[in-house]
Amino acid sequence: MNHLALIGPPGLVARRIASLQGVYRIGRGEAAGVAVSFDPGDERRRQNLLAWFERGAEPGATLLVDDWKYCSDSDPGLADTVRWIAAASWNVRVIVTARAVEELPERVPLRVEVLDFLALHGLRRFTKALAWKGRWWKVPAGVDSDGVPVVVELTHFADGKWRTGSHLSVTSPDAFRSVVLGLMTTHSPKLFQAIFVDAHDSDVFDGLDQAPHVLARHRHAARDPRKIADLLAEESQRRLEVVGNTWTVFDHRGFDQVLPQLLVCVSGFSDIGGEAFEAIAADVGKSGMQLLLDAPSDLADLLVDDCAAPANLGEMARSLPPLMHEEEPAPDFFTLHEMPNRHAWRPRPVRLQYRVPVGVDEFGQPVEVDLKSKHLQDGMGPHGEVVAPDDRRAEAVRALVLGQMARHSPEEMEVVLIDFHGNGVFAGIDGAPHVRHGIVDLLEDHEQRTRTLAHNNFRNIWDYRAAGLVLPELLVCVDGVHALLEERPQFREVLQTLATAGRTYGQHLLLSDTTPGEHGSYRLEFTEQGWARRIGRSVERFVLPTDLNDVVWSLPIRMAGS
Repeated sequence: MNHLALIGPPGLVARRIASLQGVYRIGRGEAAGVAVSFDPGDERRRQNLLAWFERGAEPGATLLVDDWKYCSDSDPGLADTVRWIAAASWNVRVIVTARAVEELPERVPLRVEVLDFLALHGLRRFTKALAWKGRWWKVPAGVDSDGVPVVVELTHFADGKWRTGSHLSVTSPDAFRSVVLGLMTTHSPKLFQAIFVDAHDSDVFDGLDQAPHVLARHRHAARDPRKIADLLAEESQRRLEVVGNTWTVFDHRGFDQVLPQLLVCVSGFSDIGGEAFEAIAADVGKSGMQLLLDAPSDLADLLVDDCAAPANLGEMARSLPPLMHEEEPAPDFFTLHEMPNRHAWRPRPVRLQYRVPVGVDEFGQPVEVDLKSKHLQDGMGPHGEVVAPDDRRAEAVRALVLGQMARHSPEEMEVVLIDFHGNGVFAGIDGAPHVRHGIVDLLEDHEQRTRTLAHNNFRNIWDYRAAGLVLPELLVCVDGVHALLEERPQFREVLQTLATAGRTYGQHLLLSDTTPGEHGSYRLEFTEQGWARRIGRSVERFVLPTDLNDVVWSLPIRMAGS
């Protein structure tokens, strides 16, 4: 008797099991059509039911564990019991339901049916803010005949060293569409785009072509393959000029350059022929253009195994792309920082230290600022600017400084605030425990840090911390910096010292005024279209959290009382 795993939301699962007979259920609430239903918290009855199934139950009976994650959390020994029942009781059936494939129990012989496309990707619902967080490594397409998820590897390591893109061939039409829609569902158009090439005028791309990721849809390509080849070669050349001399497109990427992957999806490949795509296949490592073919070919590095796509793939292909165009509201401060309405002073990996979001882009994805030096720790700093009119600068300063304070304790970060005009840019922030009040001699702080590292034979503050020693970063915020330098020219020496040597000793400048200065590695700038983050040639537009004015007066006080 086949043991079964059903992946999807409760409504779809209930419809799937409604026709089954002799179902004995462990799960929350009531369910139509089951013989007996016990709540996971009712330990006595639950254990009696499991013991009955261990003894063989009645021929044809089905044990339904509805919402495996919830039920197994209530009974840590449930996995071992269900594993034994599934292996030893030949005349009964086990059905497990879950919201995502990764929630299923290990080593239980289950045939997996994915009822819901979003569940295949671990999503309960689609919003751009929640869903578009994928990385360009892999994407699930469906499940194989044994119920094992089929995951498409989008990249591989060339010569075991350099990450590069893979060309793919997928022979199942449903799996082909599942791969494309899966990438659209988990990646924003800033990370992934697509070109559709159809040998004829089929319906393979119907629905999918409404997504914002699609640059073009070419129909009847078999009539003139050379035209398609020329168009693709032109796009490849444009991309190669952007990438320059880097080894691969992945090595090229950084905060100042993001070139989205471009998947060339080909339907009817056998009728078009491979010559139109040979140039693309040759330069995938640099251009970021990859092929997805609907037939095997020497051009494709990887043939995707046959698999069953989610049952509601067609419905999702029609409904998801329009959702991707809808605007979503900006988050509040704590939602943006993924905090439960409080600050979170917890240790973070080095890559994430001093990196915080200041807002979200048009796709609902965080736009971050990383104070770390690009040369030392792959950051954006060490120094930044806020460029805006007098009445707008406080917004971006609050977003950046409050974000750093919420993530880093006073032992990890100290802040010096200098408001030359007295405009109240730092009002509220100055109540946080991170702030060093009174007159702070910044040159003396620099000399002290220099002596501390030299005495212990460390080259920079990161080596010092790696040895388990404590020395906080220092963020020096100066509003009205141009007028300050005019009135007090001696302050130029302070800025110059910190600007040139601050990255070594953990000192950062955040200078704000109406016009740019000369020390910023990154810039938050207010434009006619709103706020933008500039790093090199990269310009990312973003909107700030909706409740900054409230948070700036409440959060510092709560941190001071911690």
